[in-house]
Amino acid sequence: MEFEFPKTIIEILSAILILVAFELINQKSIKGYSVMALGQILATIVCIMASLWFLSVMHFINFLLMVRGYMKWKKR
Repeated sequence: MEFEFPKTIIEILSAILILVAFELINQKSIKGYSVMALGQILATIVCIMASLWFLSVMHFINFLLMVRGYMKWKKR
């Protein structure tokens, strides 16, 4: 039970970061990629803590895609 409180806080933070990132990406801001990557890695951690392995893999893949998008944008 002692992990419930930190997990909930991380989960809420992750959701907020992902929503903010969507708005930044819609505004064509490069910051959206880094914010989304941070939100996705936090979501990965929460899913691992909750033993949701498929979701954790999917969030990690999204994290890698955001890093890739950031690198491609930075090259331009």
